Amino acid sequence: MCTKLFCWNVRGFNISSHRRGFKKWFLLNKPLFGGLIETHVKQPKEKKFISNLLPGWSFVENYEFSVLGKIWVLWDPSVKVVVIGRSLQMITCELLLPDSPSWFVVSIVYASNEEGTRKELWNELVQLALSPVVVGRSWIVLGDFNQILNPESAINANIGRKIRAFRSCLLDSDLYDLVYKGSSYTWWNKCSSRPLAKKIDRILVNDHWNTLFPSAYANFGEPDFSDHSSCEVVLDPAVLKAKRPFRFFNYFLHNPDFLQLIRENWYSCNVSGSAMYRVSKKLKHLKLPICCFSRENYSDIEKRVSEAHAIVLHRQRITLTNPSVVHATLELEATRKWQILAKAEESFFCQKSSISWLYEGDNNTAYFHKMADMRKSINTINFLIDDFGERIETQQGIKEGIKEHSCNFFESLLCGVEGENSLAQSDMNLLLSFRCSVDQINDLERSFSDLDIQEAFFSLPRNKASGPDGYSSEFFKGVWFVVGPEVTEAVQEFFRSGQLLKQWNATTLVLIPKITNSSKMTDFRPISCLNTLYKVIAKLLTSRLKKLLNEVISPSQSAFLPGRLLSENVLLATEIVHGYNTKNISSRGMLKVDLRKAFDSVRWDFIISAFRALAVPEKFVCWINQCISTPYFSVMVNGSSSGFFKSNKGLRQGDPLSPYLFVLAMEVFSSLLKARFDAGYIHYHPKTADLSISHLMFADDVMVFFDGGSSSLHGISEALDDFASWSGLHVNKDKTNLYLAGTDEVEALAISHYGFPISTLPIRYLGLPLMSRKLKISEYELVKRFRSWAVKSLSFAGRVQLITSVITGLVNFWMSTFVLLLGCVKKIESLCSRFLWSGSIDASKGAKIAWSGVCLPKNEGGVGLRRFTPWNKTFYLRFIWPLFADNDVLWAN
Repeated sequence: MCTKLFCWNVRGFNISSHRRGFKKWFLLNKPLFGGLIETHVKQPKEKKFISNLLPGWSFVENYEFSVLGKIWVLWDPSVKVVVIGRSLQMITCELLLPDSPSWFVVSIVYASNEEGTRKELWNELVQLALSPVVVGRSWIVLGDFNQILNPESAINANIGRKIRAFRSCLLDSDLYDLVYKGSSYTWWNKCSSRPLAKKIDRILVNDHWNTLFPSAYANFGEPDFSDHSSCEVVLDPAVLKAKRPFRFFNYFLHNPDFLQLIRENWYSCNVSGSAMYRVSKKLKHLKLPICCFSRENYSDIEKRVSEAHAIVLHRQRITLTNPSVVHATLELEATRKWQILAKAEESFFCQKSSISWLYEGDNNTAYFHKMADMRKSINTINFLIDDFGERIETQQGIKEGIKEHSCNFFESLLCGVEGENSLAQSDMNLLLSFRCSVDQINDLERSFSDLDIQEAFFSLPRNKASGPDGYSSEFFKGVWFVVGPEVTEAVQEFFRSGQLLKQWNATTLVLIPKITNSSKMTDFRPISCLNTLYKVIAKLLTSRLKKLLNEVISPSQSAFLPGRLLSENVLLATEIVHGYNTKNISSRGMLKVDLRKAFDSVRWDFIISAFRALAVPEKFVCWINQCISTPYFSVMVNGSSSGFFKSNKGLRQGDPLSPYLFVLAMEVFSSLLKARFDAGYIHYHPKTADLSISHLMFADDVMVFFDGGSSSLHGISEALDDFASWSGLHVNKDKTNLYLAGTDEVEALAISHYGFPISTLPIRYLGLPLMSRKLKISEYELVKRFRSWAVKSLSFAGRVQLITSVITGLVNFWMSTFVLLLGCVKKIESLCSRFLWSGSIDASKGAKIAWSGVCLPKNEGGVGLRRFTPWNKTFYLRFIWPLFADNDVLWAN
């Protein structure tokens, strides 16, 4: 059954054709609860209309606020409804659907056309969000908001006061769009001469909604007789069960019988062939017994835990009624079994949620469960738009469409370098002047010991996604005494032979949405899930490569290398753009370059050529070449894997080697830019000429600073074009932005011909604001960030861990770049205190002790949290120190 809620602005129900159209739609979709708005029907005619259209249904309206009864809320007899509140623009109810696990809150909205009246609705929503009716419960808001949320919601719209007010309302209410199908716009003026369309009808939910209805989605249908789309919510869609690939779950390791299972099956499997092949076949052989073990011991884990706990309670009652050695022994055995299952359940949801900052064992199963459900809801692909603009909406259609469309898309993305020009090795040698020393060559060629390989396995991060073979790093760590010797021999075989088995380098592409309601392949970011066996090889190579690159890469690059900080780029960029809004300033410019599909487009021959220019030994180059040129790809969609194809370019996002190889590729561009500046083709920015700073890079984030002249921009464009033809890294002009100051009209006209969009500050750079003035407290968006955590189900210890690991890390990130205002620091500490004691930032009371007491060391009675006020002062000194220290920090120079 696909339970449905609905809301529809019907634009008048006095017209019989509108009522017939709605009746037809109703019989087709069979909803159980919904709202009709803007009916234009006066009392008491509404009773007649509703009884004819929806016999047996109950309803409530808001005629006491409007003669025309702007909102009707209607429901089927099988639905239990409690009306919470009514107003001119909103009716809110508590709802219990048949077979629903719990009540939830629904608000039907019809916002006024007048801005002032709409603000009253925004205030109502915020107050309702903070009320006991909604806090901690699932809430859905649907209807006509008569306001767009962003410029993309209408043609030729700008971000104005009205949009900002609506955004602020949703932010404060912790509401966001439910994943939806259907049209991008929900209203149009039906004017053929001057058509205008907007998205003003929305279906919004809070975080708790995804816990109750993890598979729910919205659907915006055709307007039919109205000028507004019908809005419906499908709560439990029928989903085709996909064949799930094998996946090792870490909780198997907690079962004492599991190690014996692995030992018996590993040693009994006799395979001939190379060491890598033998390990691959043995791992494949283990999958069937592991699946059987899982089915016998852990299938339907939540039900098993519940039943085991009930048995424990039963045994406790018997023991208390009739104490004896037998009953006590049975109780202890029941408790042991329950604890094993409960630990397995928590580990299962922890692994599915991919939460890395919170460890198992602190009764955070509910939190892991919620996060797993939310990840599933966000990452589920409900529909696709193919190459012809057609929507693929059925589950079978999505699966078949993905098989063909996604594989074709990624094959074309990761293959084909036709029309590209190779950079001659002699020219590459000129651009990269560094050459490896004899000691560096010996270090790169040196053999890896068995201990190196074991340490690489055990240093892999926990709770990471497994590759196509399904084995996590925890598997190898947990059964190392069984599989370790043969796995080590297989890894050593790669370094001896320089050949990598195809199965080891197989890759699953997981599609992560880059935007809400992603519908095209370009809206997804392909993240590579790699086999643990390959990760170890890549990790070993990376450990040596990054030591070399620290000497190769110029100071203008600050990504991934030890001792180089993102904050240095932001500090220097902030200093350079300071005063851009000042009148009568000298000519200057900044080009923020966006590289199209950067990691996926890098040419392998370009990378290899760069290594040879550095005089890297051929053995090491061969190892790198095998790692980047032998992968095969399949695409994971909604839990099912499709396709198996090879690539001939690109670096995989998720490969430990990729960041360092990309930095090396960008160093060629860095050297090219410097050469063009030195040759006078491009002229320096007024603030950077003395230090010859031409650009800043952090991975694919590139900023080029110049004198604001058209001739310099011409030189930059030529350098970008040359680099693109050599490396495969092309500029995305639509997302590349130009920032100018002090430029006269003649130069501005000449510059406009290069096709780069001209923008203004402030902007976000590397996740931080880049602006020509001091930040205001409101611009830190503190409440928004805390709300995203406060609604999660965490124990007290879990909240301490979140503050220690995540919130403190985020605040440190800001303080490492900006001197935070004292008011901002106090606000952060106040929010942390509220969150710690109540799990909510809205509770003004409940703190057991002062924040200063909480931050005391544990041996003094506190919980060991860090006070941000003195820590902020510490960062002041961190800013000052490079100005006096004898080191080569670019921004300090």
